[in-house]
Amino acid sequence: MKGLIVLFLIFLPIVSSVYSFGAREQPKDIGNQLSHLLDYPSVLGETGGIVVIQFSIGEGSAIGKVKVFTHDDKLNNDLIRQLTGKRVFLPDRHPAANYTVKLRFIRLNKPLGKE
Repeated sequence: MKGLIVLFLIFLPIVSSVYSFGAREQPKDIGNQLSHLLDYPSVLGETGGIVVIQFSIGEGSAIGKVKVFTHDDKLNNDLIRQLTGKRVFLPDRHPAANYTVKLRFIRLNKPLGKE
């Protein structure tokens, strides 16, 4: 009986914590959200690069007022086109705030999962 009580005391918190975390989706990091929205810019070629992007979040969590800080207008226009109007989730969104994110683009030469 004592073993059953100990098992119950261990099992109940595990089940309740698994259920509570699974019941609601945890917000993703903004960099991860943006990386899922963007295609690799062909302008960067094989070398990749780091790009700084500034934007605001408007009504309906839509990205707007996108600024890309590079000297390449083709790259700037491509990233602005890809991000404008897309939706992201930020739990503490402020309508007047600008968000600045540094993204690293890396071109993978091999398919994922193959050595």
